[in-house]
Amino acid sequence: MKHKFKYLTLGLILSLGAGFASCGSDDDEVVDPYASIYDKDKDKDKEEETDPEKQKAAEEAAAKEAEKKRQQELEKEKKRKADSTAEADADTLKLESVVRRSKIVGELHVEGRYLKDEQGNIVNLHGIAQTYSPWFNRVNDQYLWNNYDVEGCLKVNQSKLQKIYDHGWAIDFVRLHMDPHWTKVNAPWGSGENESHLYYSEENFKKYLDEVFVPMAEFMQNLGMRVLMRPPGVCPEVIALHDSYYDYMLNVWTIVANHPKLKNNPMVMFELANEPVKFRASDGREGSSGGSIDKELSQFFQDIVDAIRAEGCNNILWVPGTSWQQDYHSYQKYPIEGDNIGYAVHCYPGWYGSDCYQQTGEIAPDMWRGSAGGYKGFKKDWDNSITNVVADKNPIIVTEMDWCSQKFKGRTWGSSITGTAGGKGFGANFKRIMDETGNVSWLTFVWDHDLSNYDPTRKPSVNNFLYDPESGVMPVYRWFYKYWEDAE
Repeated sequence: MKHKFKYLTLGLILSLGAGFASCGSDDDEVVDPYASIYDKDKDKDKEEETDPEKQKAAEEAAAKEAEKKRQQELEKEKKRKADSTAEADADTLKLESVVRRSKIVGELHVEGRYLKDEQGNIVNLHGIAQTYSPWFNRVNDQYLWNNYDVEGCLKVNQSKLQKIYDHGWAIDFVRLHMDPHWTKVNAPWGSGENESHLYYSEENFKKYLDEVFVPMAEFMQNLGMRVLMRPPGVCPEVIALHDSYYDYMLNVWTIVANHPKLKNNPMVMFELANEPVKFRASDGREGSSGGSIDKELSQFFQDIVDAIRAEGCNNILWVPGTSWQQDYHSYQKYPIEGDNIGYAVHCYPGWYGSDCYQQTGEIAPDMWRGSAGGYKGFKKDWDNSITNVVADKNPIIVTEMDWCSQKFKGRTWGSSITGTAGGKGFGANFKRIMDETGNVSWLTFVWDHDLSNYDPTRKPSVNNFLYDPESGVMPVYRWFYKYWEDAE
């Protein structure tokens, strides 16, 4: 209808003129000299719209065009998968089961916002985690060693670490949980790890520090792995300055800081607590941060730092945030003072605006951002929560992180896919954001039993958790390898 606009314009002018001439009566009819032309055009449109043959031909043409585009997309996807498989196969051929001992040697220290080696090079560590209780040492619900069987515990866990080492996992450190299985006495059946301090035995702790935890730490060091020691259990839901958990922390860390095989050992670091949730200030205010909470929460951990330093112990210390180690705003106002201080962070799918199938449940309501953030949402919330709060002044270490695709739900705590860096998914975006932040060490929290059974010579398989490209074993193995390969 390319002439219709011209006709309409002229008609409108004439109509307006006629309207002005006859404005004395609403009933006067304005004659449009181009009305007959309009009618012919309308009739032509109607004829074209109702012509069955032309309509059918148009539909067939549209269907052919849609099918053509669909085939083109299928070809693109086929090529993408072929390229991905070829790349994976090439990586598999290169990633043989050979030992990749950590290249990060010597004493580390904190300098500004970075962890650095003796030559002043920026260092970011990559690792795994172990914990020493029968519950975390079982396969197919079968326990691998009996209660308080020191020899059995050491044999099983050292064997797993040796396999991980022999299979070429390029790891720099292990997060060693001094599990409360060894430190509790008279704890009622069903008591949780967040009650470990209530049944704590200092005598037991000293005994099994010597018999279990230090021997495991020495074994790790013999494999070139640094040790990140974590205290027994997890924080109770609410902690406060000078409460029973505060006293428990001071006792544990004073003992550790005085141990001759741990004190000032350049291969040993301490993570001061695991997953504080809320803090109660002296005025009764309760939450993860804000107001009177900020100063007293900072004082809680400053006192632990000061107690460790008072023993002449200068090991690197990692301080946790609240809200399951997601909230660090209190330290932005009242930073922990002293040398060799960093912050320990946790990160799972759904946290910090990252993609997930479902949130883990361990997340404050005001921090839940949904499950479709992609890279941009994840990056924005990470920067607002970590980069611009504490990572701008101190190094960061992520001490819990994992994921697996939905079909393997339960194999990891987090549920998402590897996805694509810059696009959707959790794993690839996590790595990209940690690399972009520039001062983040991190580990995979996948069970050590699974890690020890990973064979790097196997090809990818979407039907096997260990070799699924969208779950967090195969990708992490390859990323750790690349970090190791790129290290000087």
